[in-house]
Amino acid sequence: MIGELPATSAHEENPQGEDVDLFTWPMDPLGRRRDAVERAAELVRSARPDGAGRWQAGLDLLLEERRRRLTEMDSVEVPSRVPASRFKDYVTDPASVAAGLRRPMPERPYRATRLGTLFHDWVEDRYGVHGSIETLDAFPAELDGDDVPVEHEQLQALQATFERSPWANLTPVDVEREIHLPLDDRIIICKIDAVYQQDDGRYQVVDWKTGKAPKDARDLEDKQLQLALYRQAYAEWKGVDPELIDAVFYYVADDAIIRPERIFSREELVALWRASRT
Repeated sequence: MIGELPATSAHEENPQGEDVDLFTWPMDPLGRRRDAVERAAELVRSARPDGAGRWQAGLDLLLEERRRRLTEMDSVEVPSRVPASRFKDYVTDPASVAAGLRRPMPERPYRATRLGTLFHDWVEDRYGVHGSIETLDAFPAELDGDDVPVEHEQLQALQATFERSPWANLTPVDVEREIHLPLDDRIIICKIDAVYQQDDGRYQVVDWKTGKAPKDARDLEDKQLQLALYRQAYAEWKGVDPELIDAVFYYVADDAIIRPERIFSREELVALWRASRT
């Protein structure tokens, strides 16, 4: 129980004496460093562009390297063979691709793609059909290493979801089909998960995904470039009109069939590629 407040103070004078703790609000974000920071800023503002002395040549080289990394794609040699899954990066973020080509860095292993590899193998075994490739055409963020453990329960969950999918009782006409698509001045490597022929004669390209579905419309439009390449590659390999081929993503973990509103044509793909180079 809280007692009553006292009617008067128990002290005639401030018990802390004259030692009063005062501060200013709002507080200065630089605090005691303000004078030093302001002096340094003034030195920077008053410095001559070429006033770094013996360090100037090194600074100029570093600044030029940064400028090229951020703005120039033509300064690096683009591989003659480009995976379809990397095409999106080449046309949407060429500067980052150029930086990666200049200074390749090892990628950390991802459990998602190891799981995806096992899932693809299981689908092949289930159909009794085996493709001609050993690796997946996965998005960069899905790349994985063989030493990454996979939860057995995760694989079982994906298998159970697939058994309820529209493709569970269908037989594909092609599985893990690798097709090399000439596009402008490069060869695009397309590794298609599965192709089905429907009752009306149309074809359907399906790309299994064990990762996360696109987060928004822009993300989906970027990712559909992979389907567009698959559709074009299969059409040219099969000798059919691309308009007779549908293409979808199946995100197994979410049991989500993702159909892009529009899939780019060969002309649009070539235009994007050329634009990224200039």
